[in-house]
Parts: sequence; structure tokens; C-alpha cells
Amino acid sequence: MCTIEAAHNPEVAGPNPASATGKAPETGPFLITPGWRRRPSLSSASNIGSAVSRVKVTVLSDASAPSLVLALLPAFASAAGIPAEDERRLAAVVDQLVSFTLDNTYPDDDLGEIEVTLDSGDGSVQVVVHDWGLPLTSAGGDFGPLPESLAALAPDARNVLLMNLGSDGKRLAAEVTVRSGDDGQTRRHHIEAAPRGARAGTEASDAIDVRTATPQDGEAIAQLLYENYHLSYVHADFYRPRYLMAALSSGELLSTIAVHEGRVIGHHALMPLAGVPSAETGAAVVHSAYRGLGVFGRLFEHTLDAGRERDLASIFGDAVTIHPFSQRAERSHGYRETALQLGMVPVQTTMRGFGGEGPSRRTATLRSYRLFDEHSRQTALPAPYRELLESVYANVGLTIEGRSQPAPFEGEALTADVDEPRSLGFLRLRGWNGAASSALKGAVRHLLSRHVDVVYADVDLVAVADVDTATAELNELGFFAAGLVLDGPDGHDHLRLQLLDSEEIELDDIVCDSSFAQMLRRRVLVDKARVGG
Repeated sequence: MCTIEAAHNPEVAGPNPASATGKAPETGPFLITPGWRRRPSLSSASNIGSAVSRVKVTVLSDASAPSLVLALLPAFASAAGIPAEDERRLAAVVDQLVSFTLDNTYPDDDLGEIEVTLDSGDGSVQVVVHDWGLPLTSAGGDFGPLPESLAALAPDARNVLLMNLGSDGKRLAAEVTVRSGDDGQTRRHHIEAAPRGARAGTEASDAIDVRTATPQDGEAIAQLLYENYHLSYVHADFYRPRYLMAALSSGELLSTIAVHEGRVIGHHALMPLAGVPSAETGAAVVHSAYRGLGVFGRLFEHTLDAGRERDLASIFGDAVTIHPFSQRAERSHGYRETALQLGMVPVQTTMRGFGGEGPSRRTATLRSYRLFDEHSRQTALPAPYRELLESVYANVGLTIEGRSQPAPFEGEALTADVDEPRSLGFLRLRGWNGAASSALKGAVRHLLSRHVDVVYADVDLVAVADVDTATAELNELGFFAAGLVLDGPDGHDHLRLQLLDSEEIELDDIVCDSSFAQMLRRRVLVDKARVGG
């Protein structure tokens, strides 16, 4: 019997016929099983819907395996808009990978399993053949020369790898360049979805080591980021091995890496900020050939442990809103949403595994926190945003109390900073007095003169005496709600407002996965209309 999973774009395809009964349809030799997204209606392999971007088939290791897998290719190629010539090259590669697996890992076993995944996007199809047969030595790339039959694929495939995953079997992976009709709606996440293989379980193989990065890993981390972001990642320092070595040595950067046979195949960073009891998590990436093995979950847990060891109050992530996967990954590890930050991601940021050339406008991020310190917060809530902030505090599981008096502070009441690589401006308001209004207007003019596209203004809810007047002044300048920043400088919570100064900011196509995030998006856009921002 042959088992198939198909994934498609739920926005353009019809309802899933299995959803009404909770069971997948089964017809003929093909059993359709739940995938990681809604499935199109399938009565046979030829009925794969027009929005399919990924298909996985599991076959027995007998002589019928190649023909069963190849029977899927015409429908998959049609759905992905792959021309006939490229389909023939793809079929040749798939046939060779499956045949190699039969000949070398199941030579006398007709009852083994072979799992074949085809994943389209970004002008290529990623082919992965996973088996649990005889062990073989890893080969290809940094692992060394490929067996002759796999090396012969070079004219039609790139990045061919044979990976020994210990108790999780082996993977053969290859990329086939295609001219696809993908319109960008089949974008893929650059880290990974949840483990897909039944045998993979919730953790990756013990053959993959997850550990704290050392300065000696700096160059390998930079190369991994390049493989997945090319040179478009917003933190440009991650492409500088010397910076990474110094930051890892000083503790400015705490990175977790996944290593397979000496090769860095996954990364997740904890980026502490001086004087701030919260740290950002990010630069998350798993090499495309290793996705679906639970590697990212292990990286995440290691990063959480690092945050606890530093006695942080919380950690946070800014998930992109061009797809739901990073939001789901963070939410599955206890993060909860607090702010929608419009226009935070520059246009040029691209990720390998996404369709097309990436977004054509600046896109939003969804700020989420994972709390370690859940003490009640004493804050002053501005009247226009009281209901919003109360809902955000409830979402992260915090109670709030009215403060008795504003907290004293030392230093400037208003500070302004520019993030030039991302064309972003940041204001922090710590106090409010008679001169504050003109100082605020001057600071906003200064930031806009630096040609930033977005300005974020953080109002200290613990130290600002008159939060209502401060927020009213910001509203007059066109600032509207973004949400809540927890555990900021001085350990204080801040109301984050935002001002847009570009027409090239995406306001419509904002993917918010959870019901709370969807509510937050509605409130942000309503407040934007209210203040005329």
C-alpha cells in the first residue's frame, strides 16, 4: 500500500473533504493521510489539487516503489506549474534516488519503508528520500565524495547529500532547479515544520548533537545563515565570522547549534541586551535537508535553558507575518503575542525555501514573549489603550495593579535611536514635563529626517507620570497602537506605538495565526484609522 500526504495553500483551495468526518478518504492503492496543512480533495494520485506545493509518499521497499512514486509526478508538476522538460529531469532524479535506496539499503527486504517528499518553492524542488534500512556512510558536500550513481546526478541536481541519522535511518536529499509558475503563495518556512515522519517522533536522531556554540563555530554559523538567507538577513553581523567569534566569546551572543558529523546544520541565538532583563531569540535556521526531524524543537529548548541560566525575566521573538510557521513554533514553546509591529522587516529580506522573490513591501513582525518571571505588574495604563493592554497582559498570563506613584529615573526623559540597516527609528519616553512636548516633536522630526520608514515609540508605563497626556501627544503626531513591550530597560513595561512614513508597508497581507494575534491585528488597524496614522 502507498501512503500520501499532500499540502496546499488553504487560501486558494477548497474545503477538505476529510474535515467533516475526521477521516481521510481512502481509495484504490493510495491512502491519503493528514499532512501539516489542509489537504485538497483526493480520490487518487491524479486528483492532487492545483494549489499543492508539497507531497509526501510512503511506499514499501519492493519492486513497485519507483513506479508508485513516479506516478505522482505528473499531478505534482502540474500543480506546481513545472514545465514538461523540468518534470522529466525531476523524474530522473527521483527514480535514481529511490533506486539507490532499494539497491543499497533494502537489498533483500520487501517490507521496509521508503518515504519520499517533494517540496516546491523558490525555483526548485527539494527531493528527500528517507529510509530505515542498512546503515551507510554520510557523503556529499562536506561529508566527502558521493557514491558513483549519486554523483552522476550532478547535471540534473545540486546539493546532493547522503546523511546517516543513526537510529532515525538515512536521508538522501537533492535540489532540482525548475521554472515554476509559483506565484509566491507556496512560501515555506526557513526553519522547519513539526516532525513529519512517524518514526522521527518529537526529537531528532541522536546522531545530531545540539550544544552551545563556541567561538570556533563562528564561520560555520555565518555560512549556514548565508545558505538560507543569502546576504539579506537583517542582522548583517551574522555574516561576519570575526564578529560572531568575538560575540560568542564575550557573551554578547549565546548561540545554540545542531551538528551532524561535524557539520553545523541548525542555529538558534539568544541575544542579550545590556541593562535589559529580557533577551531576543532569533537567527533561527535549520538546513533544508534536515527539516522535519525535530531539530528546531531541540534548539529551542536549549535556548530556553540558556535564558533561565542567565536569570532573565523573559525572552522574546519577532515572528514574521508572511507565513504562520515561526509564530506556531514560538507559540508551541510557550511564547504569547504582545505587539504587532508594522513594517519592521525590510523588503530585501529573503529566505531560502520561499516562493518567488519574497515580499515586495516592508512586512510586519509579531512580538511574543516567553516569561520566566510572572510577578504582578504595577503600571499606569493610558485610557485609550487600557482595554488593549489589559487583554495583552491577560494573554501572557500576567496580573496588573495600579501603581502608587511613578518610578524615579536617572538620565534623559526622552531618547532617540536609529537602526540604519533596517531604516527604523526608536523613541523611548521615560518622563513627561513642561518641556516634553516640544522635545518629542523635535525628536520625531529628527528621526524622519534620517529617512526611516517606521518609528516606534515606547512609553514607560512605570516611570512616566502622565501617560494619558504623553500618549495623546503621540497620537497627535500620528502614532497608533502596536502593543506591549515587557521587561524593557530598567525592567519596566512599555506601551509601544508606531508611526509609518512610507507607502511601501504591507497592511493587508498580514498572516496572524492565533485568534489573539488576529484580534490584535484588528485593534492595531482600527487605532491606525482613529488617529489617522
